[in-house]
Amino acid sequence: MTSVANVNGKACSRDSEWWTTAGKAECSPYCRSNRLTQIDEPYRATGDRSPFLLPLQQGRVIVGAAPITRRRIVPVPLTQQQIDQYYNDGYFIVRGALSDENFAPLEAAYSEVIDERIRDFKARGLIEDLYEYEPFAKRFARIHDQIKVDDKDLRRELSWGLDIMHAKLPATFEFFFTPNLLTPVESIIGPEIMLSPIQHIRPYVPVTGDSQPMQVPWHQDQGVTKEEADVSEILTVWIPMVDVDENSGCLEVIPGQTNLLEHQAEGGTMIKPHLMPDAKPVNCVMSRGDLLFMSAYTPHRGHTNRSDYVRWSMDLRFQKTGTPTGRPVHPEFILQSKADPDSVQDSYVEWCERWEAGLETGKGVRHHRV
Repeated sequence: MTSVANVNGKACSRDSEWWTTAGKAECSPYCRSNRLTQIDEPYRATGDRSPFLLPLQQGRVIVGAAPITRRRIVPVPLTQQQIDQYYNDGYFIVRGALSDENFAPLEAAYSEVIDERIRDFKARGLIEDLYEYEPFAKRFARIHDQIKVDDKDLRRELSWGLDIMHAKLPATFEFFFTPNLLTPVESIIGPEIMLSPIQHIRPYVPVTGDSQPMQVPWHQDQGVTKEEADVSEILTVWIPMVDVDENSGCLEVIPGQTNLLEHQAEGGTMIKPHLMPDAKPVNCVMSRGDLLFMSAYTPHRGHTNRSDYVRWSMDLRFQKTGTPTGRPVHPEFILQSKADPDSVQDSYVEWCERWEAGLETGKGVRHHRV
């Protein structure tokens, strides 16, 4: 099959090194410079720090993809100054840690899942337009807009199963082992790194009317664990897959908090309003590729997403191997060990099996401490 992608609105055949637009062919400088690079057939990824990746289905052109920038980033540990800032403030933004190449397989896999779901909705008469020519981060928002605001069950169905433990995509599992991610994590956790079972991918869709789906209130991550985790140092790494600011749902944090505040279950697990710290919140404006490191005691929440695209983000938590996770019925996973490299749990099949067993065991179990 001739692979076709798109740059700046023009369909480009990689085999022929020609662009074809409305029957008119012209030479493609992108093909000549080999900047249009295969990531995971039949997909193409975008570059130049664009947040979008689009599926290329067999025999169909999906418009909107741009050439990926082959930007190699050498894994870099945190400096002592950065480590000190993390412990003093309870958070630190690691700038430019990840490249487009790190995200490409993950986005490609989710593109396929979402495309299948959208086509199922169309076949069932639930939506009218596939929006197949919209970029990845915008397409899901356009589909969401076609569902009535009061049809909460259908909106939930659209998003259901996309989280890490339900989708169980190979690309997600591979992402966990990214050196550009684990190297700065090691600066906080040490060389024996375990991935907590509290791990999520979230498509934070734009606000509709007065409703912001999936909005999380002020909370501390330690508050959504069982008490057993209070002896563990747990590092939250929040990873935006798109550029984020106050308009598109970036996180805001309250620095300097070092102890657990009392939470309540009402309104979602949240800090009791009268216990909220007086410190001024800080908006964590971030670019795709940045990492937000947070202590488990740092209060945070997401701004309302008032943009026209989905704020895709990943939420991972790391801790020293062998320490309690606070989520005992779900599987932790050893990602790195310099003391015992053979202990690393790098089997995708095992990861899937343990999640399937853990989800079954965890049915009906209260996972938060409140």
